[in-house]
Amino acid sequence: MKLARLSVFLALPLMFGCPTATAPTPPLAPGNGYINIYDQQMAQILSGARTFYNTVQCETQTLNWSQAAQQCIADPAITQPMILSATEKAAFRDFMASLNAAETLHLAYHNGTGTTQAAAQNAVNTVQLKQAALPALAVIK
Repeated sequence: MKLARLSVFLALPLMFGCPTATAPTPPLAPGNGYINIYDQQMAQILSGARTFYNTVQCETQTLNWSQAAQQCIADPAITQPMILSATEKAAFRDFMASLNAAETLHLAYHNGTGTTQAAAQNAVNTVQLKQAALPALAVIK
């Protein structure tokens, strides 16, 4: 009896067949205003890098960057300015220069005026590398 039930249970998938194969999920469409997903990803990376840059700039003045106000604002939680060493300042300036260059190239790519996706992506990759290589700046000294 148990053997009969087991054989019926094992035969069920054969009677109903296998599910039909489905196509892979297509990539996400770019958000509104972007020319493609790469344009959107580069814009998001550069936006994050710019926010990081602005935050450090504000904290060296004992302020905090407000994304909503797009400016430095007073913050009672920040009681001392962030002080950068000469090495940190040099690395931060280098990061800023690469960020400015990448934003220019990305906008040219986004607007279709004079640069390729590869050139814009290389500039964005440079920003990411330089930001990752920065000393731990988020520590108040």
